[in-house]
Amino acid sequence: MDIKLITQNRFSQVISVFSKVSCALMLTLTPIAHGEQYNQDIIVVSEGRQVSGAASLSEPEAKSSLSPEQKQTMLQLITDEKAKRQSDAEQGRPTTKRATREYIMSLRHAGQLSVNALQSINQASQALLKSETSVNLVTKNTATTPSVTTNTATANNSIESQSPNSQSLTNHVSQQSIIGYRDFDIYEAYSRLFDDFDEDGFYQTFSVTFDADVYGFTQGEPANVYAELYLSRNGGPWEHYYSTEVFTIYGDATDDDYELLTTLAQGYKTDYYDVLIDLYELGYEDIVATLSADESDGLYALPLESSDRDEVYEDEYVEVIESEVIVSGGSVSWFMLLLPLLLMRVKEV
Repeated sequence: MDIKLITQNRFSQVISVFSKVSCALMLTLTPIAHGEQYNQDIIVVSEGRQVSGAASLSEPEAKSSLSPEQKQTMLQLITDEKAKRQSDAEQGRPTTKRATREYIMSLRHAGQLSVNALQSINQASQALLKSETSVNLVTKNTATTPSVTTNTATANNSIESQSPNSQSLTNHVSQQSIIGYRDFDIYEAYSRLFDDFDEDGFYQTFSVTFDADVYGFTQGEPANVYAELYLSRNGGPWEHYYSTEVFTIYGDATDDDYELLTTLAQGYKTDYYDVLIDLYELGYEDIVATLSADESDGLYALPLESSDRDEVYEDEYVEVIESEVIVSGGSVSWFMLLLPLLLMRVKEV
């Protein structure tokens, strides 16, 4: 009887533990709707650029502080973002929240590009159209004015130097015929830390620079790509923080790196953050290359905190002046203290 009772109790405990584990797994695997995962008070601003052979902030020999222009740019981006959020709140519009990596991947798989990517394509198209119009006008004038011929190449070169990716971006559809026959890789990535005002070892501004390569049929083959970047706090879920514009890479060239400068302005706790980079080819919905903290030490455990946690508090110094009265216990001292009282009594008499 006792053995049967013990067996039943053990069986009940096993069922109870199994039920708890099942419930935990169900909660873990249950998808959470986008917009319920992250705090809408989080503010992060970034500015990206293709380095194109210029000195990168993330290289070891580069300077360790931001230029006044860069600081002003980041402050202006923060001001604009806060103003936009205030305007959205006044008009009752919901605040755009940070998305998960899975959510961004689903958008790209559906063919939806980021705002930055679309803007870069539109700007390239407009620049190319302007270039073609200018060349046509100059060519037309050349027929009647031979002296203008010298300026034709100059005008064309100046337009091309201002928008070197214009023609390649607008002709991206022709590249898709060879998709699947070439490989992409993020060869290397670096990070650099800036602005630790309270000197606690955690920074509010950082940069990430990466070198994306494409391997195709020809040496230096061009490809139009864009990247999605994510942050993970201490091994947590990947949170999207920036979408680059479309930029062009050439084979395994070393002078086509992309650099992203980011300031965490609000809502990021003091902790260690990992970075992940997903690379896409324009016109192709799936990721073509990925690099994260698992493969690159330069993206691992960045000590970061938002600027609202990087404030310096000055301790108020108050000088207290203490006065000390020393009274001697000698008979002469007591007599001197009582003398005024005795004189008052004598006057009254």
